[in-house]
Amino acid sequence: MTDWQPEIGRRVTPSELQLLLKDEDQWTRQLFGNKAAIIRGFPQVGPLQYAIAVWQNPYHAHASYFNVIGRNYHIKELMPMLKQMANKHDRLQFSSYDESPAVVRQLRRAGFHVIRHTAMGTYRTLKSVPVTSNIKSRSQLTPSQWQAVVRLSFQDYLSTHTVNPATITRTQFEKELSGADPHQPGFLVEENNLLAYVFWFEDQPGELTSAWLGGVHKADTLRLMRAILPLIQKNNQLVNGEFDDTDPHAWMVYGQLAIPDPHPLVTWQLRLH
Repeated sequence: MTDWQPEIGRRVTPSELQLLLKDEDQWTRQLFGNKAAIIRGFPQVGPLQYAIAVWQNPYHAHASYFNVIGRNYHIKELMPMLKQMANKHDRLQFSSYDESPAVVRQLRRAGFHVIRHTAMGTYRTLKSVPVTSNIKSRSQLTPSQWQAVVRLSFQDYLSTHTVNPATITRTQFEKELSGADPHQPGFLVEENNLLAYVFWFEDQPGELTSAWLGGVHKADTLRLMRAILPLIQKNNQLVNGEFDDTDPHAWMVYGQLAIPDPHPLVTWQLRLH
């Protein structure tokens, strides 16, 4: 990614940025708090009306990412700057919870298309079912079973991100998985074969979120989730899930076991080359 030319946009003070962010959601606040993002304000002179953040994701290196906050901005007018910032990247990506007609119209006029919806849903409270020794936590897996988990979940991740291909390596992916809680039940193993998996991340004490889940077959994934959710819910105040509609396993679980999210995160993309 190249840096901004000096004449494009102006530096934004923390107080100016906070003023624009005061009515934004937590997700957008985190984006503009990303120290790796390049943030500039507009117009060049006078009261600040809007700001743009541009950044890269090393695990999806084909795209250049951006977000805009404030008022009176026009995405189409920002395109020359965004293309300059994208440099060798072959696509631009924008995600937002805002589905207002004005934002949707601007994105479509600039040539963007929706590529993904990401829902955050609280799991419905399920009744307990008999749990067998086939359900394991990460700490109970053998080294070969863990490698089977890494192999299957990595393949699933690659297959659900074909529109914005993943460039993360399997080693990097395994490192990311290490952040999950190793003591929660999350793996269905029968006759030493991994059939399904789910990873739990603690957002805050008493609150767990499943960020990745999948399996050999969708029926295996659903069977795993039906078995372990009552155990998870018994020991935590809130149990959530993050679900992409590009992931057939996760989206099926979302549709059957979670309370629908009325405002999913919508991801838009524009191919540049």
